[in-house]
Amino acid sequence: MPTPQDKKIEDMSWLEQVDLFRRLSLFPAITVMVFIRRKIGFRVMNPTWLIILTIIIFIFPDLPGGLPSPTDGLMKFYALVMLALGLFHRSRRWRELCRGERWHTYSPGISILEFLPLPGFLKSNRRVNRFLDPALVVIIGLIILALSKPLGIWIIFSAFFLYVYEQNLYEKQLARDLDILDGMVAAEVQEETVKLFEGKLTENIQRPLAETAGIPTGLAPDIHKQIQLRRAKRTPPPDNLATETPEGRV
Repeated sequence: MPTPQDKKIEDMSWLEQVDLFRRLSLFPAITVMVFIRRKIGFRVMNPTWLIILTIIIFIFPDLPGGLPSPTDGLMKFYALVMLALGLFHRSRRWRELCRGERWHTYSPGISILEFLPLPGFLKSNRRVNRFLDPALVVIIGLIILALSKPLGIWIIFSAFFLYVYEQNLYEKQLARDLDILDGMVAAEVQEETVKLFEGKLTENIQRPLAETAGIPTGLAPDIHKQIQLRRAKRTPPPDNLATETPEGRV
């Protein structure tokens, strides 16, 4: 059976297409991340990706429907600087890894805006990365539009994908954290259920959702009987219990 990666786009469901769009958003986002982030992960700065992106930026004004401009040289200069910065980030992360410094190789980096005296509300929940960074890039793109229309449009285009990438990253991390929390809650409820089974079992134990943190629990009567039988088998007879033997009562 083909995986979502092997499917053609037209054969994907709309949810798979959205997921593919989110995953691909990293690539245009990289072209601005190298300018506004530090400590970008080693594997994010993949040389092959950087070279392909450099070529795309080079030919962007010449694409069908492109926007040729007398200042196309500025866009080529931008592409070369982006490539050089990306390789610099990668080289620096490699040296840090070799020194034993702990840093995730897929880290999106730290925004230069993190050093500003921003309110705590903006610095929490990755709001700087998700909102302020894309807004900063859009402002820069609007300014550059006056100098080079193709470059300004590219930067604004990349700002949108930076937002998509960061939002997707945030939602995935939030989902992982909530999964951990749900696992802890489920473990606590299961522990309470085990304690309930160890006590006196009734014909049907059905705990309300309000008492189980929203987790449905409760067993059917036939399963209760099986639990009772298993508990009876595991329970040793009292030491002072008289038993019958062929020789008589002892």
